[in-house]
Amino acid sequence: MTSNAIGRRSFLKGALASGAIVAGSALAGCAPSAPKIEGSDGAAKTEGGSATEGSAGAGAQTAETSQKEWAFEIPPEPIAEDSIAETVEADLVVVGAGTAGLVTAVSAAEEGLNVVVVSASEKPVSRGGSNNAVFCKAMQREGFDKLTPFMFQKEIFYAGNQVDEAKWYKHYNNSETAMNWIIDMMEGAGYAVKVEKGTPGSPTSLYYETCSIGWDYGPGQEPDPDLVVSTGMMQPLLVNELARRLTEELDGRIDFKTKGEQLVREDNNTGRVTAVICSREDGSYAKYTGSKAVVLATGDFSANRDMMYRYAPSYAPYIADEVYDSEPNYDAGFQYGGLFKGDGQRMGLWVGAGWQKIFPNCVMGGFFGPGPRNLYSNFLGLLVNTKGERFMNENCLSPCAGMNNFGQPGKTVFALWGHDYASQVELSGSWNNDSMLEGDPAAKAAAIVESWDADVEAGAMVKGDTLESVIEQLGLPPETLETVNHYNELCLAGEDTDYHKDPSCLHAFGDGPYYGQSSGGMLIFLTVLGGLSTDPQMRVCDKEDNPIPGLYNVGTMVGDMFATNYTFMVEGANYGANCITFGYLTGKHIAENE
Repeated sequence: MTSNAIGRRSFLKGALASGAIVAGSALAGCAPSAPKIEGSDGAAKTEGGSATEGSAGAGAQTAETSQKEWAFEIPPEPIAEDSIAETVEADLVVVGAGTAGLVTAVSAAEEGLNVVVVSASEKPVSRGGSNNAVFCKAMQREGFDKLTPFMFQKEIFYAGNQVDEAKWYKHYNNSETAMNWIIDMMEGAGYAVKVEKGTPGSPTSLYYETCSIGWDYGPGQEPDPDLVVSTGMMQPLLVNELARRLTEELDGRIDFKTKGEQLVREDNNTGRVTAVICSREDGSYAKYTGSKAVVLATGDFSANRDMMYRYAPSYAPYIADEVYDSEPNYDAGFQYGGLFKGDGQRMGLWVGAGWQKIFPNCVMGGFFGPGPRNLYSNFLGLLVNTKGERFMNENCLSPCAGMNNFGQPGKTVFALWGHDYASQVELSGSWNNDSMLEGDPAAKAAAIVESWDADVEAGAMVKGDTLESVIEQLGLPPETLETVNHYNELCLAGEDTDYHKDPSCLHAFGDGPYYGQSSGGMLIFLTVLGGLSTDPQMRVCDKEDNPIPGLYNVGTMVGDMFATNYTFMVEGANYGANCITFGYLTGKHIAENE
């Protein structure tokens, strides 16, 4: 799985265009990896080493090995004081120069704190660009209503009520203030702030999405030729402005190519966290002391084999060995298939932090279904599995439907539809479109069909004058035609007596030509969310839920915020809540309370 700086609404095109349109296609570039469970009884190996002596072998875990520490939990030898070339003192040290770290740093610096950011990257980093707010001045300007508590209650319920509701409602109650702060900053610097529409539908719908906030160049601004951005991918504009404001206006400091290696906790790992020791590009070490706090904002652990098998085992086998076994690209933008090694999570564990209570950790991305859709909605027509059988109510969000797709034979599903589907369903075309289509309905439908034909040419879809031809091209059994005919009868009757889909989503197949597409068993993996035990003030806690003095974390690392899978129902919740709202509040909290 390779890096792709592409629009979020087009992320399936490149994968499917590679030829994954037949049943039983392999997971693209994702060879399964055996878990490597390592004990602390003298048989512990270095991370990525062989399985613990006495285990049932590669790929298996026993009752004995399940109770042992993993290698990533075992603290390394402390970095010797005499190897530290420099000590940098500050009120606040933030580890990580992504959205969350930089928001926290700017928020604290505005309160007068001396702030230093250290980052393994060589520049501010981000990916995507949808940022949630319950309400803000940009939404008000464009006529959007405030999000209702019901929208959050749906998300909490979908997560099995496992998540920390205090965090969700802290975002609900404070996001308007935090987002308006960001908007004032961006517009003050000349950028445009826009509202991205969610999936159309009724506000009372189970899967209704509203909107998110994004950024764009303002009038007269010259786009950065080295910055590849598109709709939904504009977060680099925000992190660059945050970094500029911190260093040029607030006397803050950012040390890039400076990787956090170990935290310093006083009194033999029982007292306050006072510093982080970092390795630098020249091989030397520097200690960064935070008299008030150290904030971890280092991203995910999806490229760490052991951590994935421990905390997200269902998805761990589908990360490529090359991702697990190589050094991470700390400057990576929008990238599929694994990002970082859990640097911050491991540093926290080594000084006594507990792990979040939710298991397994929530992933963003998954086994997304095929077919034309609108933003994050699932394909609303007919879906079948490799047996040619219908298997679900297709009226769903795509990430949620992906959980169902995961359980189908070969983890592969197929979409079938006719050309008139373009005028039956409100669509954005196909995944190669970068924005919603608007205008004359006939012209819109023609443009959508044109986009499908382009995908056929690219090998991402198949097309035929008859349904039999499409079914054959997809490698489906001939009996699939019986499924199509039965589905057509339900559509014409206006009642789905099999899966009880909303009648407004029942669209009969008309005359040809017809189209089809396979998911190809494709895993669209973006990141894994959560990590260290975190209270609503973003303080990192130990295994008994006691805050560790002086240690905070924000962003993707925040524990117990998401469960099951990332749904996008509250669109942009990770950036909006974990990064912007919590980063903004954490900077203020540290300034006032530490």
